[in-house]
Amino acid sequence: MPYTKTDQFPSHGFPDSSPDITGGPGFLGIENLKNFVDAGGVVIALDNSTVMVAETGITRDLEPYTASGLFHPGSVVTVKAKKSNHPVLYGFPETFSIFRGNGPLYQVDLAKRGMMLLQYGTKPLKDEEPYTGEIMGMAKAESKQEEKAEAGKEPAYVRSGMVRNEQTIIGQGSIFNVPVGKGRIIAFTFDPLHRYLNHHDAPLVWNTLINWNDLGD
Repeated sequence: MPYTKTDQFPSHGFPDSSPDITGGPGFLGIENLKNFVDAGGVVIALDNSTVMVAETGITRDLEPYTASGLFHPGSVVTVKAKKSNHPVLYGFPETFSIFRGNGPLYQVDLAKRGMMLLQYGTKPLKDEEPYTGEIMGMAKAESKQEEKAEAGKEPAYVRSGMVRNEQTIIGQGSIFNVPVGKGRIIAFTFDPLHRYLNHHDAPLVWNTLINWNDLGD
């Protein structure tokens, strides 16, 4: 199927054209993309395109995560930086909001949580919470209820819109920085360029482009 300018469709073939646009990248295209990253390139995957890098072997560190019962139509929600000083997050506070709709989620093993730059909500995942129970042979730890009270109330996850079963996404990764060979993949599980509407999220992409050679580990 061609995508070219014709008398019948003068608007086609812009800004680029092709005699055949069927079939997607194919195995050769995926291999070339993997070679590009291995050689030191940076791939920015937004929302659904993260599926391609995670499930075609370009990286094996991102595993699909199914949030049971989650209904997450386009809504403005709270996120929290896991690495506030990372170049991708330059100019953003520790806690801010982004726009997210329904889309795939991914996770990494506990030992690789350093790849998470940003998480949904402000609470950590269960396996990241420190153990606070009793330990045999040690004095019982004092109650920390006063400390919790001083810390104040956690901000709501949903700031605008509607999300059902939000507890299944809180703590999960929203941006991952995944090293691959000499390069890396910056994988978003939301679209910071959604229909050119969520301008407050777009700088996350610009930061990645500007600092492509200084994205660290």
